[in-house]
Amino acid sequence: MRELSQLDKSAPKRKDSVTRKTGTVSVSYRAFYATCLIFLTLPVIIFCLGYLRPLIGITLMLCFAGMCAISIMECMNGPEGSRLEKQTSAIDIPVKFLILFAVTAVVVSLVTGVGEYVFTLQDHPYRRAILRDLVNYEWPVIYNYNTQTNPEVIKIFGIVSGERAFSYYFVYWLPAAAAGKLLGFEAANIVLLIWNSIGIFLGFIAMCAINKRFSFAMPFLYVFFAGLDVIPNIVYFFTGYDAWLWLEGWVPGISYVANFTELANVFNQIVPCFLIVALLLMSHSMRSAGLTGGLLFAYSPWAVFGLLPVIIGLALRKEMKSGSIKRDILNILTPVNIVSALLLLVLFGSYYMSNSGAVSFRGFTWTFYEQPALFIPAYLLFIVIEVLPFAAVLYGRYKKDPVFIASVITLCIVPLYRVSEMNDFSMRGSMPGLFVLCIMFSGCYSSMFAPENQPKDKKSWARCATMTLLVILMMFPAVVNLFVIAGSTITGDESNKDKIGSFGNIQDAHYAKTIEEQFFAPDYRNKFFYRYFARQ
Repeated sequence: MRELSQLDKSAPKRKDSVTRKTGTVSVSYRAFYATCLIFLTLPVIIFCLGYLRPLIGITLMLCFAGMCAISIMECMNGPEGSRLEKQTSAIDIPVKFLILFAVTAVVVSLVTGVGEYVFTLQDHPYRRAILRDLVNYEWPVIYNYNTQTNPEVIKIFGIVSGERAFSYYFVYWLPAAAAGKLLGFEAANIVLLIWNSIGIFLGFIAMCAINKRFSFAMPFLYVFFAGLDVIPNIVYFFTGYDAWLWLEGWVPGISYVANFTELANVFNQIVPCFLIVALLLMSHSMRSAGLTGGLLFAYSPWAVFGLLPVIIGLALRKEMKSGSIKRDILNILTPVNIVSALLLLVLFGSYYMSNSGAVSFRGFTWTFYEQPALFIPAYLLFIVIEVLPFAAVLYGRYKKDPVFIASVITLCIVPLYRVSEMNDFSMRGSMPGLFVLCIMFSGCYSSMFAPENQPKDKKSWARCATMTLLVILMMFPAVVNLFVIAGSTITGDESNKDKIGSFGNIQDAHYAKTIEEQFFAPDYRNKFFYRYFARQ
């Protein structure tokens, strides 16, 4: 995106990054880019300083801080190397939207259970236990089986002594955990709520900047965007077929998850993923795409597989080309891109591989069907419900955009492979592509109702009606979950947030098997990360 707003060229140039005009706050692209990149990089730096051996940690901290600084300095350079004027890349934010977005971001964080101040959905016992253990345990977090006191848990584990290392993509919690180590667990919850709200708020602003329009449709669709899961849910209501699992799990082995459901269960992955996608779409060149995109590996490794095609599509965009093939290649093969990608891959790749058991359940999706031929109609129905409606309404406007094409193709390919019983590869690998469609759809929907674009003929009225119907139908998963959260909070239903407590002393044995498979790294001392990188 070359321009966020075009200011009067005759106006005097300003040296400050933030200026005020009547009713608006004008923020330079550099200031916004720096804020987003620091937000994404700071937890990685905390990981380096807190989890790694001092010499390695300090070295990597300086490397990431340096690459972040270089990216910020170069963010105003176009693909041909010329510097863009601050005036041609300012984000003019109406004050009313600035306030509205900030309040909405906090409300969304609260309602989706961050900090566990309301009734929370099924994944929050894990999330609360992760934060508690990051606050209470020394880093790296190591568990000893002899601290388990629940007899049922001990029976499931089958051992009463020995150590296991904590293994999960937990980087998003580190700013809150660091605050908690100083001020206590409740302070950590407050900081997590604030941190998550900042990430959502930046995502709102980025969506508007990409679409060059401030509208409440942006945060609304950020929260409510989803597939048309209401249709199979209606079918299930009348049939109750056996393969049914959950709201978005109506096809065996495949699921694309609604934004609200992601925000309410895996905010640690979805919020940074959304921001990274938006920041890439706002980029003026590919010179720092390796750092921006690579940071996602620290937050959601499966989502990286869905992000790579988006980055390839971005590189193929006309505005990302300099006119020289050599320069375009050099823009991709910058030291920042190469070094950041290698460091993030080695560092977090070795950490994740400490628990290889978490990915032992994997293979092509059809191999998990009793009759593999049945996968074909299931797959086609899934694409028709989850991808085709949005691809169809956006096609006319974005058919020549490589990012749109790459996103749609990726969303059609991701369901073909399965990792984990719930298929984390499908749920997380789809996040970047779905958010690209979310941004594009929000831009189309908000511009459609702008005063200058009011429908005037049958065709435009039909398009408005179609888009509005899609919005209404896609809200189904969020509305159901909101009903559960609000109703349970009002009636005082007991939340499940403390049913685990700590992975070091699990209260409810129901969670023990999942925790051992997905969060414990056995024989960790012999794993590459703990032998060479981790604090001893």
